[in-house]
Amino acid sequence: MYLVWGSELIFLFNDAYAPILGPRLGRAMGAPLRELWADAWPAVKEPIEKAFSGEGSRFENLPIAMNRYGQHEDTWWTFSFSPLYGEGDGVAGAFCVTKEVTGLITAQQRLARENERLVALFEKSPLFIAFLRGPDHCVELVNPGYSDLIGRREVTGRPIVEALPEVLDQGYLRLLDEVYRTGEPYIGSKVAYDSGIAESEGSPHHIVDVVFQPVRGDDGEVCGIFVQGLDITPQVALERHLSLTEARHRQILDSARDYAIVATDLEGNITLWNSGAAETLGWSEGEVLGKHADLFYLDEDRSSRRFEHNMKEALVSGGLSGERWLRCRNGHRFWAHGAMTVLRGEEGQAVGYVVVFRDRTAERDASEALAQSERRLGALVAAATQSLYSVSPDWHHVEQIYRQGDMAELVATRGNWREQLIHPEDRPEVELAIAHARELASPLEVEHRALLADGSVRWVQMRAVPLMDSEGNVSEWFGAASDITDRRVAQERLQQLTATLEERVQARTEELMAMEERLRQGQKMESLGQLTGGIAHDFNNMLTAVSMGLELLEMRVGQGRLEDLGRYVEMARTGADRAAALTQRLLAFSRRQTLAPSAIHVSAMVKGMLDILSRSIGPSIEIETRLDAVEDVVRVDGPQLENALLNLCINARDAMPDGGRISIETELSQVEGGLAERLALTPGPYVRLSVRDTGTGMDASVVEKVFEPFFTTKPIGQGTGLGLSMIYGFTRQSGGQVAVDSIPGVGTTMHLYLPQSTADTDDRTQETPALPPATSPGRSVLLVEDETAIRTLVKEVLSSLGHRVTEVANGSDALTVLASDKQFDLLITDVGLTGSLNGRQVADAGRQRRPTLPVLFITGYAASVAVGAGQLESGMEILTKPFAAGELERRVTELLLGAVKSSNEPFPATPAA
Repeated sequence: MYLVWGSELIFLFNDAYAPILGPRLGRAMGAPLRELWADAWPAVKEPIEKAFSGEGSRFENLPIAMNRYGQHEDTWWTFSFSPLYGEGDGVAGAFCVTKEVTGLITAQQRLARENERLVALFEKSPLFIAFLRGPDHCVELVNPGYSDLIGRREVTGRPIVEALPEVLDQGYLRLLDEVYRTGEPYIGSKVAYDSGIAESEGSPHHIVDVVFQPVRGDDGEVCGIFVQGLDITPQVALERHLSLTEARHRQILDSARDYAIVATDLEGNITLWNSGAAETLGWSEGEVLGKHADLFYLDEDRSSRRFEHNMKEALVSGGLSGERWLRCRNGHRFWAHGAMTVLRGEEGQAVGYVVVFRDRTAERDASEALAQSERRLGALVAAATQSLYSVSPDWHHVEQIYRQGDMAELVATRGNWREQLIHPEDRPEVELAIAHARELASPLEVEHRALLADGSVRWVQMRAVPLMDSEGNVSEWFGAASDITDRRVAQERLQQLTATLEERVQARTEELMAMEERLRQGQKMESLGQLTGGIAHDFNNMLTAVSMGLELLEMRVGQGRLEDLGRYVEMARTGADRAAALTQRLLAFSRRQTLAPSAIHVSAMVKGMLDILSRSIGPSIEIETRLDAVEDVVRVDGPQLENALLNLCINARDAMPDGGRISIETELSQVEGGLAERLALTPGPYVRLSVRDTGTGMDASVVEKVFEPFFTTKPIGQGTGLGLSMIYGFTRQSGGQVAVDSIPGVGTTMHLYLPQSTADTDDRTQETPALPPATSPGRSVLLVEDETAIRTLVKEVLSSLGHRVTEVANGSDALTVLASDKQFDLLITDVGLTGSLNGRQVADAGRQRRPTLPVLFITGYAASVAVGAGQLESGMEILTKPFAAGELERRVTELLLGAVKSSNEPFPATPAA
C-alpha cells in the first residue's frame, strides 16, 4: 500500500511495497510521486486526479511501462485508488492498494502460446493422435492424422467399438482393455490396421507403429488412454520395394555367372561378391566380406600394392580397364580382363569401387595359338617355293596371293589365262583335269608346260583344293603353282642315263667299298693305338709300383734292415691288385671275361644295394626308385651287374657336382621291330634297368665315344675311362645292350637291356654252408699249368695244406698221367695250355676214367669259350687269374668237401705214390 498526500503528492508506503521500489527505496519515503515514479506517472495520473476529486477507481491487470532498474520493463498491476479526507471537508490525499501481477500475466501468456503451439502440433503433427476416456474408451479427441487413418469418420463423443467396429475384429479392443486394466502401455511395431474405407487418396490397409499410453487421474487411477502412432505404410511399401529391387539387382548380379563382380569400400575391403566371383575364384561371399580385395592378386602384385595403385588411378580418371594374371583359391592362376569404376554417393562423393572381370585364359590361349598359327603360316608361305593364288568357282578369274619367281606370271595374267600361259599341246589335259575337279569338287593336280612372256617354256605343277560354303557348294579354289622344270629335265636325263646306270653303280659301289675298308682299317688302327696307349700308360704305373716295391724290399733285406718291410710288400700288392682290376675291365670290354651267370631278380638286387649306393654318392644327391618287381628275372653274373649299377650311379654323381637326383628304374620291355634293329638285339622280352640323373648331360659327340676304352671327360687322375667300356662289354657278353639318352644341361639316362629269364630263383641268394675244418691232409692233386712260376706257387700253396701234388706242364703229359692207375682226388688245370690240348679237353679225358673227379679250372683270358661257362658239369668250377692264395685254398677245400658229400663216404685212402 501507499498514499500520496497534499498538492505535492508526498509518497508514503508500507513495508510490503518496499521490494517494488528497487533502487528507489532509499529516497522514496516522503518523496514527491511525480519525481519518484516519473516513468509510471502517465499510467497513474488519471486515477490519482479522480481520487483527489473524491472519486475512487479500480483496475485489474493493467499494463504499466516502468524503468525500475535502469531499463525499460513491461509490468502488469491490479490496484485501486480511494480519496483521503483531511481535517476539513476537502480531499487531502489518495490511498492506493496495489498488487504486481506481472508474473501471472507472463505465465498466462506463455501458457497461451504453448497451448497454441500444442494445438498447432496436434493439428499438423505427422502422428495420428487420439484420447479415449473411461473404460468404454469414449473418443474424446482426435487429430487430423487420426481422422485420415480411420477414413475421416465422425467418432468424437462415441465409444470406440461403436465408432470403429473394426477394432473388435482386429484385436485392438482387447489391447485397449488390457492397457486400461493394467496401466501398462502397449507398443506395437509395424502392425496392420484396416479401416475398411477406401478413399481416392489411398488404400484402407495400413501398417502402423502405435502406442497406447494409459492416463491417470488425480486419484492415480487410469482414466483414459492416449493413442499416438505413425502410419508407416509408405515406408513399408518403400522398404519392400527397395528389398525387391535389391533382390532383383542381386539376382541380376548373380545371374552374370561368367563375370566376377566385386564391390569394395574406399580402403579396398570387400563389400559385395557375386556368384560369378565365387565360381571364378573359389571363395564364397561369406569367406571374403571385409577382407582386402587384393587376395585374388598374385604375390608380386600384392607386394607392389597393385590394387591400391589401381584404386588411386580409378579415383583420378573415374575408372580403368586392363588385363592381368589373377589367382584362384586353389592357387591356380588365370588371365583376367576387367575394369574398375568408382562408386559415388548421392552428392557425388566417392564411396567405394566396383571391379568387374572375367576369365579369358581360353581366349588368350586361343588368340596366342591363332597368332602363332598365323605367324607360322606366314613363315610357311614366305618360305614356299610356289606361287599361291585363288580361283573363282568357274575357274575364269585368278587372283594372286603370293608370287614366287617366274610363276608370278601365272597370277598376274589378265584375260584368258589358259590361252596365254598353257602350252597348246597341254591345254586339253588341263581342261579335262579342271572339269573333273569341278564335277567332283575334289582337289586338282596336273602338270603342264607354261608359256612365259619372254618366249621361254617352263614346266609347271598346278595344285588346287576347293573351299566349300555352308551349303556344300564350292565358293573358291586355292592353289599353288610350282616350277618343276628342273625336275622334268632331271627325269629326262635320268631316262637317258638308265642304260649306263648299272655299270656306273657297280663302279661306284666298288669304289665306296674300298674307301669304307680303308676307313675301317684306319679306325681299327686308331682304336688299337688308343687302347694300347692307355693300357701301356696304366700298366707302366702299376708295374712301377710293383717293381720299385720289390726292388726296395730286396735292397732292405740285403742291408739287413728288416723293419718296415710290410710297406714295400703292400706297395707291390696294391700295384698287382690294380693291374688285376684293369685286366678284368679289359676282359669285360672285350667280352672275353669269365662269367658265372645265375638267376637275378633285378628289383630285389637294386633294393639290396640302396644302402651302399647312398653311402657311395653322398648326402647331396637324392635316390628315387621305380621298380617293376614282377618277372624282372635275368640270368647274368650277379657281381658284375652290381658293379655295373654302382659304376653308373658314381658316374651320375660325378655329373651332378652341385647335387641332384638319381632315378633307378626297372621295367619289362618287349624289344621288337625298329627298336630291336636299332639296339642290335634279338626280338623278345628284356628287363630294362635304367639310371637317370639330372646332371650336366652330354652332347652327341661325347655320346658317340662314351664306350671307347680310356675315353673319359673327367680330369686326369679321376678316372681310367674303362668303366662304361666294362659295362658295355659285360652287357653285350650277357646277350644284352646298352643305350644312352642325354641332353646337355638336362641330364643323362643309361639303359641296360638284359634278356628276361624264366627262372624265378636267385642262385646267389643260396647261402653257402659253413665249411667244416680243413679236410684231412694227404689228398692227391694233379696240377696242369704251362707257366712255371704259377705252377710253382700253386704247388707250394697246396703242399702247405698237406696235399700231395703231381705237376705237369702241358695237356699231353696230363693225359699220360691220367691214363695211369694213380689215384687223384682233384684236377687243377689251366684252360689255355700250350700245345694241342686245352684244359677242358684234359678235364673231359680225366672224367672218362674218373666220372666224379672234381675239376678246378684256372684261367686268365678267354676261358669261357673253351670251358663253356654257364654249362659246367657238377663238380667243376672256375677260378679267374690273378687270384689270392687264400681264395685258392678255399676253392680247393670246397671241391674236396663236395666230392665227399656226393659219395656219402669219407675220403678213400690214397695209395702210396
